[in-house]
Amino acid sequence: MLGVNEMGKRKSDYIFAPEKQKTGRGGCLLTMLGMLLAVILAGLLLNQAVNSHVALLEERVSVMGMDKTFEGFTVLHISDLHAGPVGSDMELWQSLLKGKAFQAVVMTGDMVGSDGNYEPMLTLIHTLKQLKPEAPVYFVAGDDGPAPVISTPRGTPEVLADWVLAAQQEGAIYLDAPVRQEAGKRAVWFVPEYLYDVDAAGMVKSLTKQKEDMEALGQQYEAEGGASYRALCYRLDAMERAVAAQQEMLSTDLQIAVTHVPLIQDYIRTSLEWADEEKVFSFRTINLLLAGHYCGGQWRVPGMGALYVPDIGWLPPDDGLMGMQRVNSINQYISGGLGASEAHPLKGRLFNSPSITPVSYTHLRAHETLRHL
Repeated sequence: MLGVNEMGKRKSDYIFAPEKQKTGRGGCLLTMLGMLLAVILAGLLLNQAVNSHVALLEERVSVMGMDKTFEGFTVLHISDLHAGPVGSDMELWQSLLKGKAFQAVVMTGDMVGSDGNYEPMLTLIHTLKQLKPEAPVYFVAGDDGPAPVISTPRGTPEVLADWVLAAQQEGAIYLDAPVRQEAGKRAVWFVPEYLYDVDAAGMVKSLTKQKEDMEALGQQYEAEGGASYRALCYRLDAMERAVAAQQEMLSTDLQIAVTHVPLIQDYIRTSLEWADEEKVFSFRTINLLLAGHYCGGQWRVPGMGALYVPDIGWLPPDDGLMGMQRVNSINQYISGGLGASEAHPLKGRLFNSPSITPVSYTHLRAHETLRHL
């Protein structure tokens, strides 16, 4: 028989054995949680480092039969700042663009915050004008910020929104009609993309009739009517400038269309089919289309691409989302952007470095034609 001490010892061993096993499992769990937290922390730090860096992505676009005057003509494409702090970092832009050659800057919308904050955009424009005073800065509105044209009473006869007026005061050019830029003895036209779908001359007649009707009723002297009247007059003036520009364009000029939301492939192909080949101004005469909007998907999975894009879905391909897209004879470049939309369900940017792109023209040689098309 076992003695009392031995029984007590064996009983103690048996009783405390499970306690030791539980302690072991708890230690493993804590270790795993610690490792998980470390991985999450490392990912957050890496993402912060990625997002604090602005990538300069150089791109070239080829044009068949292009005049040699345009060889190397470079447009600095910037998009979707969303009033992010990177716009106010003057040292970053000075370092990023030091020694870089570009003849124009195009901002393809959503540079202003959804709350109307436009100060970072103004600082960026100011910095760009200091770096390259001779390079015009063109901009269009996006879909995530305040409207550019106001047709309701606001206590001032001004039709353009404050953010547009402020950008113009900094020297930027709001693209509400085609704008000509000299390039040697030739010209480059920067055109709001929607004008390729509009009969500008027909719109002038229609808007003129509306203006006359409002004047006949004396609506221009009313509060609501007066604001609508001034907005209508503004649109009429923009269309008249569009008609005059189209009459001035030559077949040897370059045409750069500017939009915020990229055009889908089916729309581009259909527009090309319906375009008049004989006209100097038609969808077929677009040499380059610049767009933004998607911010590269905002959240990206390393090695895979965007995680989710509204209206497109989960894990969409980058074609049509960012980068150069060639559809028949149209070159569409979609910027990955600088900021993040508040309207996106996935807030901020994840593993998605902000970027800007100098897009340079180059002549398309005959042996490259088939590959280009």
